[in-house]
Amino acid sequence: MIDTVAAAVGTIMLATAVGAGLGLLATRGPRGGRRRVPVATIVALVVVGVPTLLQFTAVPSLLDALERDRERIFAGELWRLVTPIVVQDSGATGAITNLISLALVGVVAEWIWGSARWVLIGLGSGLLAELWGLLVDPVGAGNSVVVYGLAASVAVAAVLRGRGPARILAVVSLVGAAVLLGVGDLHGGAAAVGAAIGAILVFTERTTDATAESSPVS
Repeated sequence: MIDTVAAAVGTIMLATAVGAGLGLLATRGPRGGRRRVPVATIVALVVVGVPTLLQFTAVPSLLDALERDRERIFAGELWRLVTPIVVQDSGATGAITNLISLALVGVVAEWIWGSARWVLIGLGSGLLAELWGLLVDPVGAGNSVVVYGLAASVAVAAVLRGRGPARILAVVSLVGAAVLLGVGDLHGGAAAVGAAIGAILVFTERTTDATAESSPVS
């Protein structure tokens, strides 16, 4: 029952984050002034897509070799703290869903944050969520933790920078993230990290802008 509710809440959280991000882009425009080719998102799709394809075709043992497994990690297989984000544990349908979600959320997030910050948020959320997973979901894999971290960062940006419908959608998304965290869902941890990084980035930008405006012109 909890898993079903968490899945529904997660879907709503992602959808409202994308909607909030699009609303923010419509009012403030993309970072850098124009919508550039989303290089980070494309690279991530390749990095995740190739092992995923191999997992379901030529190398079916890849999931077992790379997934998060608490017992094996504690036994010294530390690469499993990183590699779960490039393989999938939810079958072919789940893998396709994860890749489509990465593409949709990734592009919106990259237009808002830029490529470098996208990498910071995506990797930070994905890797720290693996540590959270040791507590709440000891065995598993999938790039969805990256997606949820990026989505939460977009929602935070829309709350702090946006207005009107974008802000409302963002609040709904963050409430969904809080629910996931509260029920001990893996994606709630990823979203919490993404939201925290996003908030830090926004406030850092504000501080930098305020400092620049107050500096005397020589």
